[in-house]
Amino acid sequence: MKKKKKKERTKVLMIVNPRSGKLRPSFSARKIAEMFSENNMEVGVFFTAPGYNADFLVKEHAKDFDIIACCGGDGTVNETITGMMEAGIHKPLGYIPAGTTNDLAHSIGIPTKPEKAAKVIIGQTARPLDIGSFDDGNFVYIASFGAFTEVSYATPQKAKNLFGRLAYFFGAMKFMPKIRSYHVRVESDTQTVEGDYVFGSVTNSTSVAGIFRFEPDKVDFADGQYEVMLIRRPKSIFTAFMILMSMLNKTYGHKNIQLFRASDIRIISEEKLDWAVDGEHKKGGNTVHIVNHPKAIDLIMKKRHP
Repeated sequence: MKKKKKKERTKVLMIVNPRSGKLRPSFSARKIAEMFSENNMEVGVFFTAPGYNADFLVKEHAKDFDIIACCGGDGTVNETITGMMEAGIHKPLGYIPAGTTNDLAHSIGIPTKPEKAAKVIIGQTARPLDIGSFDDGNFVYIASFGAFTEVSYATPQKAKNLFGRLAYFFGAMKFMPKIRSYHVRVESDTQTVEGDYVFGSVTNSTSVAGIFRFEPDKVDFADGQYEVMLIRRPKSIFTAFMILMSMLNKTYGHKNIQLFRASDIRIISEEKLDWAVDGEHKKGGNTVHIVNHPKAIDLIMKKRHP
């Protein structure tokens, strides 16, 4: 009688950012690696460090593995995907969230507890995900400028670690007196708009700037289009309140809010804009070009997620 052929072990490249917001002593890279090993996976663990970011580690080691698993915040995911895109690597990507708000994880239904996220990777159900280019870089789920953009990259890391999402609200209150508008022209493959805006975002996410959300059934992560949202400057406190309520209620129906979908977007401003790209500060020029690359990577998600 022939012996049953032993199933080959899946090789997992595990990239860990030890400086991410929620990597407490209770988190154990060893425990996650053991979970993989117990499920017929061979694991190689690499920690990021100055000069050895996730994109570098991907380019150096991904060729020797079947799956890439990154553990960190949204910035770590961005670096990992940048490495994959630049090196032309098309292997399933797993994500173990360990950041402050983990917007990408919340959007696509990945558990925020490391052990549960590891179980999703063990299930190996990969689905396509659009990736965007921001000038000469890449982004996964959001590029934004204006009011809440400052909050996302100026809120101290210690406050983020202590308070989580609430830290962004505290930050928003701090920046409210400083909110200003920018005269911007947005040219896209679907429409062109121009005006004075206090906030603008290009997203592939149900969470916007770590504060506001879209209904899950309104966002398709692999449809080749972005949700573009622009908020015109309110002329009174009452108008500002009504805009805020429209966003919190997820209706986005206020006349000062412009919301549309597009795949190729050029944003032209009278002055250079500061941006938050996947939660990280990035300086832009007077013109920024954003393009959606449909189904550029395969992200491992829950089986039941739509």
